[in-house]
Amino acid sequence: MGRPEVKHISSEAWIDFARGLPPPQKADQMKHHLEGCKKCRKAYDVWRAVAGAVSREREYCPSETAVQRTKEMFALREVWGPVGRKASSRLIFDSFLQPLPRGVRNSMDATRQLQYRCGSLLIDIDLRKQSQAVESPVLLMGQILNADNPGQRFKDFRVFLSQGKRFTAQTKSNPLGEFRFEFAGGKNWKLFFKIEGRPVIPVILPELTAAGKASR
Repeated sequence: MGRPEVKHISSEAWIDFARGLPPPQKADQMKHHLEGCKKCRKAYDVWRAVAGAVSREREYCPSETAVQRTKEMFALREVWGPVGRKASSRLIFDSFLQPLPRGVRNSMDATRQLQYRCGSLLIDIDLRKQSQAVESPVLLMGQILNADNPGQRFKDFRVFLSQGKRFTAQTKSNPLGEFRFEFAGGKNWKLFFKIEGRPVIPVILPELTAAGKASR
């Protein structure tokens, strides 16, 4: 007589087994079957690996750093957009370069007012340190106005803050066209303004030393 034909268990059943779904009695029967059936053992190993991968995927929670990096990548794509959609700005006023009246000491060396121009747009920026402590952040407050039409308000435009090639923050202006950031002192800080219907406007900020003074 030939060997009795072995009845194999279906893939669907092994998928449920890998997920721990069968009732205890049925699960015991399937465990016993695995001990004597190499074909079903291979099938079960495959579905167990798949079930494990799915479970790990569900439990995976990306770190805050990974989430931030992803946001920065999308911010880069949104700001730079198609080639050629960039404007240019120029610095037209810097309070740091203005001479003080004779006999007046510079007690506001941690504050700096800047104004940039891009076409008819004026970008007013105020940089200040809350204290002279090294760890004190820089507070940036700004506003965009139209020199040709002072009554026009730019609102809900987006502003991106970067250091070098790394985007660190973004915000949206209020109804008056005002915006603000807090960041550490240092070099290579830039702002990028994304106003609907206009090319992206880059603004290079001055160097701020650790002591909070604007560098010459």
